[in-house]
Amino acid sequence: MTPPAYAVFRGCIIDAPALGALRIRPAAALGVDRRSGRIIGVAAEATAPPERLVGEWTGAAVAAADVEVTDLGADQFLMPGLIDTHTHAPQFSFIGVGHDLPLMEWLEKYTYRHESELQDVARARALYADVVRRVLRSGCTMAAYYGTIHRESTCALVDAVRAAGQRAYVGKVCMDANSPDYYCETTDESLRETEAFVRAVLGDQSGADDALLVRPIITPRFAPACTVRCMRALGDIARERRLPIQSHMCESPAEIEFAKRCFPAYASYSAIYHAMGLFGPRTIMAHCIHMSDDDMRLVRECGVGVSHCPNSNFSLSSGVADVRRLLDAGIPVGLGTDVSGGYSSSIIDAMRMAAAASRVLTAQRGPAASAPLSTAELLFLATQGGARVMGMHDHIGTLDPGKLFDALVVDLAAPGSHVPAPAAAPAVARAQQLGRIEEAWALRAEQFVYLADDRNIARVYISAKLVHSL
Repeated sequence: MTPPAYAVFRGCIIDAPALGALRIRPAAALGVDRRSGRIIGVAAEATAPPERLVGEWTGAAVAAADVEVTDLGADQFLMPGLIDTHTHAPQFSFIGVGHDLPLMEWLEKYTYRHESELQDVARARALYADVVRRVLRSGCTMAAYYGTIHRESTCALVDAVRAAGQRAYVGKVCMDANSPDYYCETTDESLRETEAFVRAVLGDQSGADDALLVRPIITPRFAPACTVRCMRALGDIARERRLPIQSHMCESPAEIEFAKRCFPAYASYSAIYHAMGLFGPRTIMAHCIHMSDDDMRLVRECGVGVSHCPNSNFSLSSGVADVRRLLDAGIPVGLGTDVSGGYSSSIIDAMRMAAAASRVLTAQRGPAASAPLSTAELLFLATQGGARVMGMHDHIGTLDPGKLFDALVVDLAAPGSHVPAPAAAPAVARAQQLGRIEEAWALRAEQFVYLADDRNIARVYISAKLVHSL
């Protein structure tokens, strides 16, 4: 039997269309065209029959049988999918290990060794299937994944993402310098395998089609791990194929000094990437903790996005990123988990850690400090902010007509949940009793940020397809 062409969700809808702006529609209706995977309309009040609403949104005659209706429960709300702008799929094999070490020592002792083992394609395939399921279960509808230097194994990651129906960028890592003998490529090999990987994922088409679920992303690991020739050629590939780029920058003082030693002719870390043609509006730079004024200027002028990975920054003692400084400068910022530098694969955890990082800076700076990140700002970073960093803000990140329906049904009353019922939360109960429904939902959204986990992610939709449910 053919399923209905349209879906309508009725209940509370929460999203963050702008930094600091939490939009709450407590009793709304949202319509989706399942064929296109896009939202066709939103009504602030869900009073009209669903088929009438769909007819108004589409201009077509629609029968009740053409519409599947989902009524959200009193403790449920609909929100945009969470976006992870930086994670390492192979590092799930040693998640939670090595947090007694700083970054550079951790790379040498754990990361390169474990990543090298994924030359075994069967091993990679088994790991990546579990990784993607785990990431989806946490409510992440789009992720920017690093693979390894191995093309076939990274293609296995692409296969796992496609099989699960997740939206993602996937990168074959490039490392042709200053890397262990057992985990390094020649320059020719790195470029040849990158081009072969791009062809395997895209065929002959460009990477500019934002409707594609999975796209390759050009991935020099970080500047010191690549030669000048390699990075410049990678920049050329990205430009010719219109592909996004991801790498690391200004993560720790030791890493910055390493980059300076490797590239003494350049005035700053960002100047290295800029000179190689790797900076642009589809570039994602992870961390960016220790940014000089020159770094800030180049990142801002080139439209580079920053992936803030607070769990990793704390866990590896790398530092505390000043997200407010980045945002005030107009630099796009999203959240990343940076597994396994970070020990959690959840963007909900990343929101909490981002809040902690901003409060640490506020406490250190005293009365003159800027305000710490609010709940509305954290939700923005996890959704629309992440979409901006990914170059996908016109297509995902909010629940607006025309956007792809990448969304979550959140259940705050899920079995085993740490989120208290309204009756057990006096502030919520009082707002409800006084009829201040939006205020009550704002408090519940705050509880979601600070108390929820994957048990509260009841359903995950990507391009209107149900890809995970409890």
